[in-house]
Amino acid sequence: MIDPIFQGIINKIKKVIDFFKQNKTEDVLLSRDWEFIFSEIDGWVVIYCSSSDEYGGYWLYPMLYPESKIENLKKSLPSYSINPSSGGYDHVMSGDDHWIEPYWKDNEDLNSSEVPVFFQRHHYGRPKGEENYIEFNQLITHSLGLHFSEQKQALCTVDESGEEIEKIKIIKEQGSQFVAIRRKTLDKLLHLGKWMLVRYVDFTRHEKDFFNIDGCEINTVEPTEYEAKYEIRYVKLKYVEFRGAQIVRPITSKEKVLSFWTDEEDDEKKYASFIVHDWKNKRILEDYSLAPENFANYFTKSDLPFEISPIFFKAEVLDKYKHNPDKYEMSERSIYCRGGWHLKTYDINEYGQVHTYAIYLNRLPYSEQLHWLQYNVKPKGGISKRAFKTDMEGEFPDSRSELEELKVSLHKLESLKIIGVEGVIWSPKGGSWENASKGIHLVHTENPNQWHDFVIALANTVNEGLQKKTLSQIASFFGNDNNELGTLGLIKFILKANSREDLIDETHFVLNELQQKRNQGKAHGAWKTPEGSLIADAKDRLVKTTTAIKKLSDFLETIKIN
Repeated sequence: MIDPIFQGIINKIKKVIDFFKQNKTEDVLLSRDWEFIFSEIDGWVVIYCSSSDEYGGYWLYPMLYPESKIENLKKSLPSYSINPSSGGYDHVMSGDDHWIEPYWKDNEDLNSSEVPVFFQRHHYGRPKGEENYIEFNQLITHSLGLHFSEQKQALCTVDESGEEIEKIKIIKEQGSQFVAIRRKTLDKLLHLGKWMLVRYVDFTRHEKDFFNIDGCEINTVEPTEYEAKYEIRYVKLKYVEFRGAQIVRPITSKEKVLSFWTDEEDDEKKYASFIVHDWKNKRILEDYSLAPENFANYFTKSDLPFEISPIFFKAEVLDKYKHNPDKYEMSERSIYCRGGWHLKTYDINEYGQVHTYAIYLNRLPYSEQLHWLQYNVKPKGGISKRAFKTDMEGEFPDSRSELEELKVSLHKLESLKIIGVEGVIWSPKGGSWENASKGIHLVHTENPNQWHDFVIALANTVNEGLQKKTLSQIASFFGNDNNELGTLGLIKFILKANSREDLIDETHFVLNELQQKRNQGKAHGAWKTPEGSLIADAKDRLVKTTTAIKKLSDFLETIKIN
């Protein structure tokens, strides 16, 4: 299983590449969202990337460049010529004379040469599909003491406890390949060789099968946010190419990374203190530090609480992540900070308390731990039944959550094919369920803003995915000649035309009321909330919406168009 950090990078790469495919606008074509690849991501730096499809993609290639010559390189940019080497040395001959020639250009000495980070090798003796592979330059692996770990599929060192620590990671997934190195490991390498990392880049977006760039507009860009220079080649609404290089200098001091006695990653980490439910010893620990030495695992004999001791919070702890979807990716069970940390799991018990485990909370940055500390409370009960089933018993939950039920129902509607009708009934907004459902967060407080956001997100996910063109074809077959009907009006007409008025309340009425609530939001000046519990209303509305989709799907399956 891929680490969430790297899965997040893959997802972001795919999202960036697919962006123009889904939204063919000028702003998207010229968007510089692809530049996220230059950011440090939770202590990792992406140094190589190869990923593309029919609408364009990435090529990012690393070289180590002598710091004494970096100004000369900058003058030559954005032009460059890279021929990735398949080896560090070549067998060269001239007449009867044979010799070994190194990879550096013009027989310059090592301190004056551009040095490859790795070599792209090919060998038919490897398993089928794995003939092409990356071999890292021994200048890097030997000087940093790196060894390849089959288990972790990474170049690693070993810490004083005998644990393998990943330093360079190679990821292949979903048509993408990238290499990432820990930031401080990179800084150590740059200091050792008196180098700078140059990431040559070529990123394209284009209309499908469009490659004629004659007469394109060409501009040179030097970003102010980071050190780089690249050229933009642009054909209006057809093609854009960003080509050049970005320069990475070490940001960690030599003293911190060039010690023989400590690992360059060994920073003194701070830990906050929480109210911890020590179920192992049947006690509540107050003001208990999350420092790893204060916990033990199942295999260690001690009186310390388990690493998976639960810690409980008010539901408001999640508001920060719900309200900033551009920064945080939040699912029902995990939270991912884009370009940052990852909370592996959390859940909500029957008393509306959020809970997670000490081992996952102490991995968060100290500042993030302090955010959670504000909402830390004593438990009113145990962890949720779902969390107990999945986290403690290691089994799948007995039933799907309300959101999962909605997802399954909409996917069924999406896959429904009606003979004689072209197109689908429902298609996820943004091209995928993940994009369509991005803003749906269950309501766990009586905060009107949360209820309002939930209703808007639910309506956007469900109703905006309904396809008018397809529904119009069906309605026309049954005699509709009103071109002004929207998707929900068309559904009502189709039900009536098939003498299924009994379904109107359970399908059309539910979806239509949801849309009305969405349209009467606070942005429209008619802000109202239902009486009673907003938590209960949101849950009931989600269940009814899911039921409406199920019943609509079942009904449409019975339609016959000759």
